[in-house]
Amino acid sequence: MILRDGRIVQSGTPAGILEGPANLEVARLLGRFNLLPGEIRALDPGRNTSRVLVGEFELEGPYFPGRLKGDHVTVCVRPDQLRALPRNGRPGANQIPAGLTRAVERSQSMRLEFDCGIAVDLSSLEYERQRDNRQWVIEFPSDKLRVL
Repeated sequence: MILRDGRIVQSGTPAGILEGPANLEVARLLGRFNLLPGEIRALDPGRNTSRVLVGEFELEGPYFPGRLKGDHVTVCVRPDQLRALPRNGRPGANQIPAGLTRAVERSQSMRLEFDCGIAVDLSSLEYERQRDNRQWVIEFPSDKLRVL
């Protein structure tokens, strides 16, 4: 259970809560998510897809039931679900360009923090291969996007 001010804000298995925080409050309490402001641009239940504008970039994700085009939402995705790649030209689908501001060594990985407020967890080996990159893109897997 996740408690806030003496009340239950979400209950379930630990894995279930980490995979799907019930709302923005739970995601912030857990402190394990990138939380990015966005706007729903398109919803297609027939194709099970949605598009969300984050900054000036559109990200495609699964269909978000209960949302309407134009809704302001918060995109919620864990750092370990994202990929940081070298930038080669224009960003591709579901990619946002970013400048690396800090790399923090963790027990089995590196946490890369970017100027756009996004964090990405990368294996130490992968970071060593890419550490000299000057330009990066952050790739958002469409099946991992959630909106709150």
